[in-house]
Amino acid sequence: MSSFSFFPALPGSLNVLTSLGLILLAGIFGARLVKHVAPVPAITGYVLTGLLIGPVGLNLISATALNGLEQIVELALGLFIFELGRRLDYRWLLRERWLLITGVAISMGVFVALFILLLALGFDTLSAALAAAIGTASSPAVTLNVVQEVRAEGQVSARMLNIVAINNSLAFLLFIVCLSVLHWQYGASWSVSLLHPLYLILGSIVFGLLAGRVLVFASRHLGPESHGQRIVVFALVAATVGIADMFKFPALVSLLVFAVSSRYRDGKQVIVESEFSQINSLLCVILFVFAGARLELAQLGEFWMIGLAYIAMRLAVMSGLGALLAPWNGLQPRQGALLGMGLLPMSGVAILTAQYVSSIHPEFGAQLSALVLSVVVVLEILGPVSTRYALLASGEANVPKS
Repeated sequence: MSSFSFFPALPGSLNVLTSLGLILLAGIFGARLVKHVAPVPAITGYVLTGLLIGPVGLNLISATALNGLEQIVELALGLFIFELGRRLDYRWLLRERWLLITGVAISMGVFVALFILLLALGFDTLSAALAAAIGTASSPAVTLNVVQEVRAEGQVSARMLNIVAINNSLAFLLFIVCLSVLHWQYGASWSVSLLHPLYLILGSIVFGLLAGRVLVFASRHLGPESHGQRIVVFALVAATVGIADMFKFPALVSLLVFAVSSRYRDGKQVIVESEFSQINSLLCVILFVFAGARLELAQLGEFWMIGLAYIAMRLAVMSGLGALLAPWNGLQPRQGALLGMGLLPMSGVAILTAQYVSSIHPEFGAQLSALVLSVVVVLEILGPVSTRYALLASGEANVPKS
């Protein structure tokens, strides 16, 4: 007689939906607990909670379960990047030329300074250039979320968001140039060295422009009814992220092009600005608890001194150039320094970029990935604190007094 048990065979780890529920619950209560201990942004609480429940901590959520959540996290990041792109006012950039100059100067200043620093610390030329290119970009999701959390309004916060879009765009271009050199150095043909970067640039721009056209077209037919437009925006962001993943394009660039082009083509202003505040709160918890759970502390032992030097150099150049160029931006030098301090968070895309290099050339990317991971471990926690302090000290935050 065969034995029969109606009890389910319990898995060795949580499935995706259970992991998602745990992330949301732990994130909310963990962030509240952290804020009771220290006045830090909610994002820092989410990251610390993720670190606690992830594989490095209690391992309540396994690496396998985290892998299953990657597409949800990509969608969350995509919505934040799209919102940042919609806030980018190209007409203001054309009028306020010093804002554009400041964004380019800070970006290139960070790149050159990090490149020289890493050469002095013993990195080879190409590794130093790639790590410097990655470090040029600030985190769109962190910056936008902290600005929204403290309800900041004013010249510093507006310039900060525009410069984040600028430095991410320049970081991508610098990375593409370095990638072309990397292909050439490792014996690829001239066609691969040239066509692969062009494929990444043109492909991401084409899909971004196409999504922008579709949004304007759909909005004209839907009219001012924002509910339908909100669904279309959500669908197009999801599709853009998915297509970028399928064709191996950088989704960040496609989404920025999508957002900016839809604003540029919307001459009749048929697009109603979508209000994603409720869903953004949900996605923010998922995104940053996931980021904390993904952190790896093993690299800190070997690279912590280099990582701290890297972070200190980024902060010094961003704040220094912000203060130096402040008078041309209608700011006081102190406001300019705070502007630079607010740009400190480094994009979580940095890890993906370093891993992308490692997947193409494993023998080259190990040192690069280790350095980037060590820097991101620190900046995932301290970066949001720096941005929050900059906005509070600038007097632009509207945090209710408790």
